[in-house]
Amino acid sequence: MRDIIIFGIGGFAEIVYTYFKHDSSFNVVAFTANESAIKENSLFGLPVIPFENIETTYPPTKFQMFIAVGYSNMNKKRARIFDEAKSKGYELVSYVHPSTIINDSFQMGENCFIFENNVLQPFVTLGNDVIIWTGNVISHHTTIKDHCFIISHVAIAGNVIIEPFCFLGMNATIRNRVTIARECVIGAGAVILEDTKEKEVYVSHSTKKLDITSDILKSL
Repeated sequence: MRDIIIFGIGGFAEIVYTYFKHDSSFNVVAFTANESAIKENSLFGLPVIPFENIETTYPPTKFQMFIAVGYSNMNKKRARIFDEAKSKGYELVSYVHPSTIINDSFQMGENCFIFENNVLQPFVTLGNDVIIWTGNVISHHTTIKDHCFIISHVAIAGNVIIEPFCFLGMNATIRNRVTIARECVIGAGAVILEDTKEKEVYVSHSTKKLDITSDILKSL
């Protein structure tokens, strides 16, 4: 069992805590956040300690950490805290839900979190600080680099490269052998068939609203 500290006191941190609580490999002992963000001194009955001096109370020689911060500023806020925690000497844990299917050839860096019901085919590689929500398919020989965030039901075909600081929205689809350039946003439902350029944003067409009311749909 590993004693860990969760950086974060928001909704994502609460979700992460719930998963760790039910996994016997992890024992959450405290939360931490920047001192200016702390409003309460406890969360779920555990202490909330200012990050600025966390190592004096929970030294990195005895405790590990997970950075539970969302995709704010294209994941750069989480990346900054990742670097600060590493500079303090902390090892950052990664988590894979037991329902997720992975292969022996799977590789993963630090501070990754993979939720339930994902399929990661052979030779998938994740860098550091990659968050993968529920129900995605990541096909063979795909590489997802550092500080990316993937929402649910994304389909990534084989031999795809996703460069750092990308965000993929729900139900996005990436064709095989495509490279998603650094800091791209692939919006919900978008279909990407060719390489992107850095910092591009893709969205699908919005659902059309018909000029009728639901009460005339007798067969519904």
